Amino acid sequence: MMDSTVLDAFVVLDDGVVERPELTIALDVATRTICAAVLRAKGIRSVDAALLLAQMMVPAPMRPGWAEALAMERSVVP
Repeated sequence: MMDSTVLDAFVVLDDGVVERPELTIALDVATRTICAAVLRAKGIRSVDAALLLAQMMVPAPMRPGWAEALAMERSVVP
């Protein structure tokens, strides 16, 4: 199941505009697991549904470059 909701918070966008973000999630109803989520500043588009499906099919640890992104050598923490 996919659903969207406007959050009760405000964000400041890069251009200085203040808006309420919208959260879209894909939920497995049988296990009540959130499979994927997208946070957008404006209204939901059909691209968000395609993005959620793509995230569910290839989870983050299976994406190219994921292990390098987690390496501590790139960390800004001393």
